[in-house]
Amino acid sequence: MGEAKRRRDTTLNGPCPCGSGEIAQHCCFTGAGWQWHKRPTVLGLKALPSADRVEKCYMKSLGSCVGRISREHIISESVCHVLTGDGEFSISGVPWLEAGKTKIVAPPVAKCLCERHNNSLSPLDSAAQYFFASLRSYLEHDSGPRHALVSGHDLERWLLKTAKAAAVSRNLARGGEPISGSFANDSMLLDMLDDPRHWPVGAGLYCTMNEGDLTENAPRFQFQPLTNERDDIEALAVNVMGFHFVLLLETPDLSRYPFLKGAKFRPGRIQVSYPTSANWLTLSWEDQDQHDQMTVRWLQRK
Repeated sequence: MGEAKRRRDTTLNGPCPCGSGEIAQHCCFTGAGWQWHKRPTVLGLKALPSADRVEKCYMKSLGSCVGRISREHIISESVCHVLTGDGEFSISGVPWLEAGKTKIVAPPVAKCLCERHNNSLSPLDSAAQYFFASLRSYLEHDSGPRHALVSGHDLERWLLKTAKAAAVSRNLARGGEPISGSFANDSMLLDMLDDPRHWPVGAGLYCTMNEGDLTENAPRFQFQPLTNERDDIEALAVNVMGFHFVLLLETPDLSRYPFLKGAKFRPGRIQVSYPTSANWLTLSWEDQDQHDQMTVRWLQRK
């Protein structure tokens, strides 16, 4: 009993697993049992003071543009650094590259946001960087028990932000052919970026892996648009270091995407186990539903 209390006190008085640097019990520890919850970032896009309209900014309809069009990395620079370390960045599946070919390039950039709106989305970049860095560390190094905590809604919105930048910059393709880059939910896209409560019922992140699936933990991030008959983007197929997801942007239609049947909607935890320790990456969601844990076998990269 005494040892368990000491471990608990050490955890609660140590740094919060969300990476904020705050003391855990004053940050994301809920006090309800041994539970943790990371609230989604409040972006406040709709509350920004009125200003200008910069034509090339995809948020110009908000009427709050400030500054010139900025050069932003399509995949956040901090995430690119996690994936590549001191290595090279490679890309494939873009319209300007022959189908099936991979090319080493500098991380691609887009000019699709004014400086204010680009900066307003930066908390999503930070959440994605922490998610990728934690997962890569857990998969590659056994350093004893570790726990990281991320808002699942922040991760979903980062994926949507990334897809929007790729679409606006004409870097999305299917079968080597460019697609228009319009979203079926374009009229709602800014609302969905701004507030998780504006996502359609059933839209969000699905884990499409099954119990016992084998995954190789290569430092890789891939996404592929899934479109309807009008070529509008309805979903994204996503590969994060060997883990397979679909980000659905519409209310589910299993007749169109039958592979979502049985998929885990908004998984609550990714567990990476070693013979003598376990590591958890918890995803927090703003509801009272039960969110399944991802339990897959994985192949350590040599």
